[in-house]
Amino acid sequence: MAVLNPLLQVSPFASDGGELIGRDPREIPAVNWIGHPLLIGLKAIRSKCLDCAMDAKEVRKCSRTDCPLWPLRMGTVPKGFNLARQGAGISGPACTSVATPDAVEADENPACAAVNDGERAI
Repeated sequence: MAVLNPLLQVSPFASDGGELIGRDPREIPAVNWIGHPLLIGLKAIRSKCLDCAMDAKEVRKCSRTDCPLWPLRMGTVPKGFNLARQGAGISGPACTSVATPDAVEADENPACAAVNDGERAI
């Protein structure tokens, strides 16, 4: 069986019966990533939510509050999210524990901008 997609491989597990499975991304050489989009941070979360809901309007209406991506489904850090995390007793500055790109943090969250500039967060 020829594998046309370099990100897939024939499963080495007998229980899979020779089906194609995803390769370990840590072992895929750079040349195989050419032409494949790679989203990070909030863009990746938004893309996954669009994939799940299949429509931007449905992403907005999503009621799956048990999903760990739910608060970030609109592609931004919600107002008050970091302050609420601080109030819940999570140690450290609010921005250090939120997995967002630096440019998005500073632009979209004033408290993060203050921390990034060496000032105290509110």
